[in-house]
Amino acid sequence: MGTRSDNSENRRNRLNHKHSRGGHERRPAQPDDPARESGAGNGLSARELDEALNRLRDTESEAGSEETGARLAAPIGYVRKHGGLPPAKKSLGQNWLADPDVSREIASALGAGARDLVVEVGPGGGALTGALLATGAEIVALEIDSRMVETLADRWGDEDRLSVLHEDALRADLRAITGGRPYLLAGNLPYHITSSLLFKLLDEFRTRPGSVRRVVIIVQYEVARRLAAGPGDSEAGILSVLLRFWCEPELVQKVSRESFRPPPNVDAGVLKLDVSERPIHPVTHWPTVVRLVKGTFAKRRKMLRNSVPAIPHLRPIEGVEFDWSRRPQTLSAAEFAWLAEQLAPGNER
Repeated sequence: MGTRSDNSENRRNRLNHKHSRGGHERRPAQPDDPARESGAGNGLSARELDEALNRLRDTESEAGSEETGARLAAPIGYVRKHGGLPPAKKSLGQNWLADPDVSREIASALGAGARDLVVEVGPGGGALTGALLATGAEIVALEIDSRMVETLADRWGDEDRLSVLHEDALRADLRAITGGRPYLLAGNLPYHITSSLLFKLLDEFRTRPGSVRRVVIIVQYEVARRLAAGPGDSEAGILSVLLRFWCEPELVQKVSRESFRPPPNVDAGVLKLDVSERPIHPVTHWPTVVRLVKGTFAKRRKMLRNSVPAIPHLRPIEGVEFDWSRRPQTLSAAEFAWLAEQLAPGNER
């Protein structure tokens, strides 16, 4: 890692311009990189993450003291209200992660190692960013708030393995940002973007097989429960079905609202997706699958015989042997795949 002899403005400029249209240019990690010295590899244990984080904090504190005095060792760092971070913006759904144990557990669940690329959505003050850096991985952090881009630049402006981009994750071109490399994705998501981001990732799974290896995100607890709900669970919904074409969503743990600053009104949950390189349930016409799942769950209390015929651009259900008295939350992804093949426009029976 480089020295901190240049000023904060220069560090911000460097951190913001590490990204280019053709991908990221990164220098190899320097010999004194604390995470790489620790032998950070695939899936560090909690103890190994603790040791790597301590080395990273020690290095940061020693270097930062030349300019601003010793910094706090806590992952969210600094001082004053909410860990010294700017006031959270309700319009952006900001709640700063402040529990180092949660940060370590997310990094451990992600299983990143020294040769991995991680896309972090909404790094905020860097609580999770620090735990991810401790794994030895390269991090591309997408932050919509320019204030937080500056905060991260002040803290890690000389870290070669971190690029912070002032970008909206929902609009970002993930292929360009990652240079086409396979990646893992993590983040403390603003609750209001959860569905939109997961639909964006579904497009990544489908159009770029193998591009996303694993996803570990913090979302609202009730949403995490619904996303992890399987067939027959009353909480199953559109995304819980569609995600199962590529993975089995797993609710890793519940996270207290007190782990955030300011605390939100609800608890959170850590959701994990281990993504298959190929669809678990192949289909020839994905738009029909989406149309069928969305159309039936829009009328989830109705039997399929009453909801499916009202969905446009599907073949008639007559002649398809199926129990049409069932409701959508009882169907598995495999059954939706089979029905989509039978009802796709143009299919001959």
